[in-house]
Amino acid sequence: MMKKEAIRTEGAPKPTGPFNQAIKIGNFVFTSGQAGRNRETGKMGDIRDQARRCIGNIAAVLEAAGSSLEDVVKVTVFLRDADDWKAFNEVYVELMPEPLPARSSIVVGARVPDMLLEMEVIAVIPE
Repeated sequence: MMKKEAIRTEGAPKPTGPFNQAIKIGNFVFTSGQAGRNRETGKMGDIRDQARRCIGNIAAVLEAAGSSLEDVVKVTVFLRDADDWKAFNEVYVELMPEPLPARSSIVVGARVPDMLLEMEVIAVIPE
């Protein structure tokens, strides 16, 4: 039976609840949802700023697990406002390596007033 390993890094904001930044099992990494929060100040900006920080936070978590954005196979995106899709997608295609991973995108209500975006990914760890 494969053993699960909790992934934690100072390179991304600390979890705000009883969960880990990611779980590594076998050669897969499953991240928890990452917001676009600045890890030093805790502040969030506009959708473009949050998208950049969110993807940067995910990259830091993946690196701590031995993976990277290049190894992402599935992305789930949660946006608070459907009007932010265009701006989010512009940042997404700028920062995510080709070929772009499979992706699901959902518009949801956010419990944190300034949080416009959350993303989670599944990645592989290269052998």
